[in-house]
Amino acid sequence: MGVFLSAVDYFQRGGVCMWPLLACSLVVVIIGVERYLYYRESISDTKFILAFCRLLNDSQVEEAQALAASSRGSAARIAGAMLPERKHLGGRFASVVYARVDRSIEELHRYMNFLSVVIGLSPMLGLLGTITGMMSSFNALNERVQNPIGVTAGIGEALITTVFGLCIAIVGMCIQAYLSARIKGATLDMDEMAGAMIDEAEAEKEKAGGGGHHEEKKISQP
Repeated sequence: MGVFLSAVDYFQRGGVCMWPLLACSLVVVIIGVERYLYYRESISDTKFILAFCRLLNDSQVEEAQALAASSRGSAARIAGAMLPERKHLGGRFASVVYARVDRSIEELHRYMNFLSVVIGLSPMLGLLGTITGMMSSFNALNERVQNPIGVTAGIGEALITTVFGLCIAIVGMCIQAYLSARIKGATLDMDEMAGAMIDEAEAEKEKAGGGGHHEEKKISQP
């Protein structure tokens, strides 16, 4: 209880700018938790990507499709949905695959720009609190009767908002770095998966074309 009261007193002494700073801190935490939970469900394991690509390189399409059906994540869902359509789509297969991959990557980037804005805004709000706190200190010094309590209160307000704003920015940057690393890894994995599926579709197309041409030559022989 004493810690809570001390925190409330610390917050109140920070002045008006503590309220928008509190909102920024909540936004950073909410985005971090939401993105972490979303990535845990949406980003496929790199082991799945490696195994899936290895199966396609060995032309084991049915095994690769079964692996995609038993795995979780957006990459597995895209692979499971697109592999059976490779023959029906024909030449449009590559563009459709990359369109699905791009949409999935866009979902991974959701809220990241907003997080960057909050990270940049927090130190600026802390600086604003510093300025208002120093203004209060100067006003106390300009009074006819000196008010040392007012001077120290203004300086305390300035220091509290600065520290709080910097702490929010530091934590937000750490969260952003972690999320960006997850996005980069998922992007590389999905690009590798898309390339493997397109290569397999092209290989099947070449085999079908070569087989047909060979059969035509055999029929034309007397």
